[in-house]
Amino acid sequence: MNKIDTSKWKSFAIGELFEVKRPVARSQAAYSDGNVPFVASGNFNNGVVKYCEPKDNEALDARNCITVSPLDGSAFYQAKDFLGRGGAGSAILLLYSDKLTELTGLFIATAIRASLTRYSYIDQLNSQTIVEEHIKLPADSAGKPDWAYMDLHMEAVLTQSKKSMKELREVTL
Repeated sequence: MNKIDTSKWKSFAIGELFEVKRPVARSQAAYSDGNVPFVASGNFNNGVVKYCEPKDNEALDARNCITVSPLDGSAFYQAKDFLGRGGAGSAILLLYSDKLTELTGLFIATAIRASLTRYSYIDQLNSQTIVEEHIKLPADSAGKPDWAYMDLHMEAVLTQSKKSMKELREVTL
C-alpha cells in the first residue's frame, strides 16, 4: 500500500468532531467473568482488560465510539457495547459522533494515537483538554473532514491485509 499524502490535510479540534463523555465509575475488580468487554486505559488489545458479567440492569457504554486513554493517548474504535473504566484518575474518555463508522473509527483512532503521544501518567488528558487537542485528517473541498475518503482508505487497507494474511497461510515451509 502506498504512503498517504497528508500535505493537504487539515487540522481539526477533537471537540469540533466529537462529543466527549466519561463512563460511570466502575472498577474491573467488582465484576465476575462474562462476555462483555471491560475497556480501560491500556495501549493494547483494543483497551480490553477482561470480559465481564454486567451488574443487574446496568447500562453499558454504547458501541460505535473511540475510547482514549488519558495516560498515553492510545485510542481504539469500539464496535461492541462495553463496560468502560470510569471514576477518577485514569478513567477512559469516550468520543461519539453520528458520522462515525467502523472504518472511519479505525482511521481516526490511529490519527488520535499519533497526535497524543506526549501524554503520560504525570500529564494526563482529561475531558476538558482533549476537546482542544487537534488531529490532522483529510479534508473535502468544503474544508470538512472527508469521511468518504477515510472509509475508502480503510477499506483498501483491510482488503490488502486480508490478501496478505491469505498469502501467508498458503506458504508452506
